[in-house]
Amino acid sequence: MIRFLLGGLCAATCLTTAFGQRVADFTAALEQAKGSKADIAVFVHGSDWNRPGEAAAKIWNDPRFLSGIGPDVLLMDIDRKESPGEADKALAKRNEKGNSAVRSVPAVAVYDSEGRLVGSFSGTAEIEAAGGLIPATKKLLAIRRERDGFWKDAAGASGMMKAGRLGQGLDRMDMGLGPKGIYKPVFEEMKKADPEDKSGYIAKYSFSGEKLVDLALDKAEKKEFGEAEKEFDKWDANPRLSAKQKQELQAARFALYQRWPEKKDKVRPVLEKMRDADPKSELGQAAVNYLNLLFKDKKKGEPQA
Repeated sequence: MIRFLLGGLCAATCLTTAFGQRVADFTAALEQAKGSKADIAVFVHGSDWNRPGEAAAKIWNDPRFLSGIGPDVLLMDIDRKESPGEADKALAKRNEKGNSAVRSVPAVAVYDSEGRLVGSFSGTAEIEAAGGLIPATKKLLAIRRERDGFWKDAAGASGMMKAGRLGQGLDRMDMGLGPKGIYKPVFEEMKKADPEDKSGYIAKYSFSGEKLVDLALDKAEKKEFGEAEKEFDKWDANPRLSAKQKQELQAARFALYQRWPEKKDKVRPVLEKMRDADPKSELGQAAVNYLNLLFKDKKKGEPQA
């Protein structure tokens, strides 16, 4: 019997070692991760108000969860209670750096060993679309490994090639330079390696759709339409832009062409391009609505928009 108990204890210890462990809070997880180079997986829920999170919490807290996601992972959860007590408030302070701005709960987020957000799935719909809580967590962990693979290649490269590999690593996470610009040092490294931006990634990660719309409105007011169009053409030639960036670019063109009488015939192709980049996105749907509003079929004899 004693031998059996010892064997069971050894097995439990071996599983913890092989498959990571649970940690009380993000501060402790970060301290441990820096030494072990482990990833930190965070489950965000609201135990006293979020019903959908109850089922996800059962899966998260199941002892088999660790073995399901693989080795070198630290697990912790953040409970966003509606009515937190003093102990909850104290714990929240230790979890501040890991309390990512998820859009809804339940959610799962992964941070690297330096405490940088790698990605997240927010809400039941996103988690289910990823295959469930375990597959969603594994996908985020895979993103971190693939990102670091690109960055490892970048360490042995230079110039445009180095900037390209750094950019591909950022692309894999698909969140710009991250919350509060946590990946800005990577961007600065890209600029240093490729000052002429032959890779196109520096432009991509300095892109601002809002600034382009402001440019369109400013140049239209000054009747300097051609200057704005030249700027848009330059951005259009960059193959690195994401689907969202392409849509934001076309939104700026739309704002310009709506105010440029000679370009009225270009409005429809611009909206179609914005729609086709990602029909299900907010901008894609906005393009569809504008197309229906401005170019719906007219009765014979009625003037076209």
